[in-house]
Amino acid sequence: MDIAAYAQRVRESRQAGRCFICSIVSGTDSLGHQVVYEDTGTIVFLSLYPTLLGYCLAAPQRHIEDWVRELDEPEFLALQLVVHRVARAVAAVVPTERMYSLSLGSRQGNAHLHWHIAPLPPGCPLTSSSITR
Repeated sequence: MDIAAYAQRVRESRQAGRCFICSIVSGTDSLGHQVVYEDTGTIVFLSLYPTLLGYCLAAPQRHIEDWVRELDEPEFLALQLVVHRVARAVAAVVPTERMYSLSLGSRQGNAHLHWHIAPLPPGCPLTSSSITR
């Protein structure tokens, strides 16, 4: 993965008012993300740059940037239910010692709220247990 090119693409998209997750939701994604789950409130897709087998991202269908201020409790719990179900599905088919689930992103870059679902493979040394290894 070319980190510099990725960062530049994210910045340019942000400046142009485009959101790559919103493009996936609307069906105008030009990067070819593979959607693995979708319902009326949530979309889940495989990472284009997976550092781990089965690495997915889950996001609200509507553009949300701050889950604390923009999601009410039922919306947040519905999103987390999807994260949990997808993580269980991934763990059922990918050898997994531990499942990571974390929200990353920044208003300076990829602002659309999303959760990373990343299965740590069995036997992964403690010093290598980062999703960015």
